[in-house]
Amino acid sequence: MTAEILFHGMNFRLGQFSFHITIIGWIVIGIAALVALFFITFILICLRERQYLIGDVEPAKEPFPYTPTRYWIFTRQDALKLGWQHAGDFSTKKNTTLVKGMLSLFLNPDASMIAGISSGSTAGAKLHKTVLRSRLSNGAIIETSDIAVSQDPAGLLSQATLMNAGILELSEFHAQRLQKSGAQAVPFILADALVKYEQIDWEKGARWVQQGLAKWVEPEKISIRMTLRGALAQVKMMVTRTHAMNEQSHRIHILRAGSRPADQQT
Repeated sequence: MTAEILFHGMNFRLGQFSFHITIIGWIVIGIAALVALFFITFILICLRERQYLIGDVEPAKEPFPYTPTRYWIFTRQDALKLGWQHAGDFSTKKNTTLVKGMLSLFLNPDASMIAGISSGSTAGAKLHKTVLRSRLSNGAIIETSDIAVSQDPAGLLSQATLMNAGILELSEFHAQRLQKSGAQAVPFILADALVKYEQIDWEKGARWVQQGLAKWVEPEKISIRMTLRGALAQVKMMVTRTHAMNEQSHRIHILRAGSRPADQQT
């Protein structure tokens, strides 16, 4: 009788253990399925999305066609306070990219940096970012952003991110990268700011096509779509970028322009 009780108790505990293992197994399978679905969706979007390299935006004046976000408004104000030269405001054209919004361009006082302050949305998802670019005398291009942006698997751009940095901190970080490069920055010209900013995008896209990562959509070479090879390269870089961003997890609580306490008083 005692043996039967012990045997029954052991079976019951083994059954409980097996039940818990089964539940954990299904949870793991469910998580894996969601991750796989995310990557498949990401690849499909990469393959389908038409990425405009030039001609995506047009000059805009108030009242703007898209409602400016607080991030865009206050980052522009910060740039002006730092003495940056305003090179114009632009809005996404109606019939181009899916992401609709505003872009404002600035040059820093010595014109070694061009800043693209943008704010847009698509299908309810919002994107706010500031991207600093410098073209060097040796042909290299340095890009620094305040959020993780689309990576360049072709290697034309030397990219870095300082998460949630305001334009002052971001420009100081960018200046450090310029100094470390050992090359001189080629000054931008205010009147040609948009042309030069888009030219970098075009050169990047052309390099993607050259390396089989993308293909031209039209003979005029205005936009591209990624190939499967390019989409997979983006997935690989996204995983690597996520790991790198984990190293800046301490910056996740930094309030961005438009959300800072001083901004709330305006």
